[in-house]
Amino acid sequence: MQNLTSIVQTSSGNITLKSGKTLSVSGEFKVADDKAIVLGTTTTTAATKISLEFDETTTGIGIMNMGSTTAPMVLNTNPGASVIASTVNVLHSAGAGDCDDLIAAYHKVAVSGAGDSGLTLVGSAPRAYVLAGAAKEVYGCQPWAKHAGTGTVTAMSALSACLLLNDAEAFTATNSINAGHFHIKPATSAANGTITSNNFDGVMVEVYTNVTGMRSLINLSNAGTSTVSMIRMSVGDCTSVFNIPTTVAGVASDANESILKDISATTNAGYIRCDVNGSERYIALYEKKAS
Repeated sequence: MQNLTSIVQTSSGNITLKSGKTLSVSGEFKVADDKAIVLGTTTTTAATKISLEFDETTTGIGIMNMGSTTAPMVLNTNPGASVIASTVNVLHSAGAGDCDDLIAAYHKVAVSGAGDSGLTLVGSAPRAYVLAGAAKEVYGCQPWAKHAGTGTVTAMSALSACLLLNDAEAFTATNSINAGHFHIKPATSAANGTITSNNFDGVMVEVYTNVTGMRSLINLSNAGTSTVSMIRMSVGDCTSVFNIPTTVAGVASDANESILKDISATTNAGYIRCDVNGSERYIALYEKKAS
């Protein structure tokens, strides 16, 4: 290791490496509790620095900060086509081995002991805000899963959610329990949430035209012993249960399918063609209700 006096300059207690020099430490490089390692300017503004510290006094945990909610880091004008604030990129290319789980980023929060009844526990909370101006696309979270090559994959999902239940430690929830729960609500300060668009869906599954071999858009697979229903519509009003354009394949009317007469003689009635255990079956759709 080089002698520090030959590569640094000291002034007012600060240590500054000379240009092109490297600080090499044998063993551990230690920073005292409640003291931060800071990258960036010497100002105290969160928007101009990156800090890493062990906050022993206030929180008792390690903290890494890249800007803050009140002073976020701000991009320069014309920063480039792609800006990525944080990257973890791991490649397993060694072939066969004993790696059972490869996780790029693992986040876990847990409660033990008495806990805190007012606590909301969140493992990871990505946010995407358009505060002003315009954006082409906005995604709160956008996971991708890509298979390249001809190798065999047992299971593959762009997004996989799991709700673990322990029979030995049964609990009671006063609201709801779901493997997945989507909220659509106005902001806290807003009286209403309005979108001026006809293309607004709670959940949308979009399959592109050049995708082949897909069996279904939604697959409800139930191996439970106490499921009440496969689909349940809870509290709330809607204009219609189904909204099916007349151009959708598999939906027919009396004008283009005579088979409808085997189901209903109602004028202008139609049906949805279904596959029930390999046999063609029909669900009747009747004419518009008389006013």
